[in-house]
Amino acid sequence: MSAVTLSRPVWRRFEERFLARAAAWVRSGGHALVVRESGKLDMLLGVDERGRITEAALWSILALEQERRKKVKDGPAAGLVMARVDEHAESATLDWCERDSIHPRATRKLKFDCLECGACCHEANVILDESDLERFRRAGRPEMTTRSYIKRARDGKITLRFLKNHDGRCQNLGPDNKCFVYDCRPHNCRVFPVASEACLAARESTFGWRDGATD
Repeated sequence: MSAVTLSRPVWRRFEERFLARAAAWVRSGGHALVVRESGKLDMLLGVDERGRITEAALWSILALEQERRKKVKDGPAAGLVMARVDEHAESATLDWCERDSIHPRATRKLKFDCLECGACCHEANVILDESDLERFRRAGRPEMTTRSYIKRARDGKITLRFLKNHDGRCQNLGPDNKCFVYDCRPHNCRVFPVASEACLAARESTFGWRDGATD
């Protein structure tokens, strides 16, 4: 993908008593982290014109390795989506809010150029299924179904194997950041969304590019 400028949601932290303000922030395009009186954290996320959770919101949940969410039925946040943050992910969501604390508006425009980056192609958890393996075979790349390219866990989970001695690069990533197997790349690579929290995390962990406040 060539360079593109995209708008991403900005995170804000709100105490529970300011839920109405949090809802207004989300309806303006941002994401909110609601701190409950109990200390638990809830993500308050937006929906599209059809009432479905937005792609950016969904991938924020998935970035935490969570899936559970619910539609708020009443109150100031009615119609929005809420997801309880699991304990293991609390520090990540608080860090998103700290990172974005310097951005004044609910959304932020940011330029992305995949060929200048390639961060998501380093040390990623790319889960494969049998349709991916069949796609490799049909494309004339049967070697990509072998242990040199994939890992099989005891529970049956299949993931792409990355190069430990080459900064964790994907074996299919060229020196120009172009994918050698772009036409038959795995499904998860095809749907990976630019400007998502997973994308921002990859940029930060791989290159130290943090779009916001630092310690």
